[in-house]
Amino acid sequence: MIDVAGLSARAGTFSLTDITFHIPARGYGVVIGPAGAGKTTLLEVLAGVIPATSGTVRLADRDMHGVPPEARGIGLVYQHAYLFPHLSVADNVTYGTSDLAFAHDVARRLGVHALMNRPVHALSGGERQLVALTRAIAPRPPILLLDEPFVALDPRRRAAIRREVRALYRELGSTVLQVTHDFTEAGLLGDVAVLLDAGRVLQAGPPEEVFRKPASSEVAAFLGAENVYAGTVVVLGDGTVEFHTSDGAMTFVAAGDATPGPGHAVVPADEIVLSPTAIASSARNVFHGYVEAVERSGPLARVTVMVDGAPLVAALTTRSASELRLDRGTPVIASFKAMAVHLC
Repeated sequence: MIDVAGLSARAGTFSLTDITFHIPARGYGVVIGPAGAGKTTLLEVLAGVIPATSGTVRLADRDMHGVPPEARGIGLVYQHAYLFPHLSVADNVTYGTSDLAFAHDVARRLGVHALMNRPVHALSGGERQLVALTRAIAPRPPILLLDEPFVALDPRRRAAIRREVRALYRELGSTVLQVTHDFTEAGLLGDVAVLLDAGRVLQAGPPEEVFRKPASSEVAAFLGAENVYAGTVVVLGDGTVEFHTSDGAMTFVAAGDATPGPGHAVVPADEIVLSPTAIASSARNVFHGYVEAVERSGPLARVTVMVDGAPLVAALTTRSASELRLDRGTPVIASFKAMAVHLC
């Protein structure tokens, strides 16, 4: 378990302020944020490398106030590995563990076994990260803190190592907190996502909730949502919820409870259906427009549709875009359900 409440700390001129989140025992948490958000600093505070100025940190149900780093029962992997340069790979891997057989098993599973007799200075960046991961996991720590642990690996190896680390974490019953810039990785690995920016938590919760229901327009923009609109929420007498975009181009029908007044609407691009003509559908939101741009990237395509001068971006497969013959200027109908509209 990692339980953080009201945590504040300083590292030079940078501050973490009122950080609060919870990763349950045996859970896998991910911290996401732009460069300079304080992600590494947060891990260092949890590890005891940087002292907290206020708030509480509980790791594996123990209050960490006054507990030195070496007594916290954590494994810490920095982005740049930080191996012991005077030790061999084998000595780095077995450092701090009494179970040599398990250490060698982890080395084998992470592809480090063939490197055991190598000096540290002869390793590539990716190999250093694998050795650092092995060294951190070998002592079976109840808490594992990972700072961009896969960033130096090529895509194929990254996917394989990610799966293996996930398997090891489950076998050991550890609680993990990992820093990542990769939203796909966050969705694949995380049970809890913590969005951090400028030393503050913007939102924390299950990844599917954070990504599909951002708490604010700033969070939606950070997560890369294309369809974020400012406007006004109107609750009609029959309980229908409408959102009127501030430019007057579109009015969305939304579902669920809402607070009337100024706000933002987020419509996921993959919830939008495009068709050349009207189709039978239960979608409450139907708009006529024309294709402004089609951006193809491998099997996926993003299509920008202009509706009364306002852009609406739809995500679909490249094959579907080709079958629909979507090109600049093509008239289309864009539709999506009321449940797809998230108000914040």
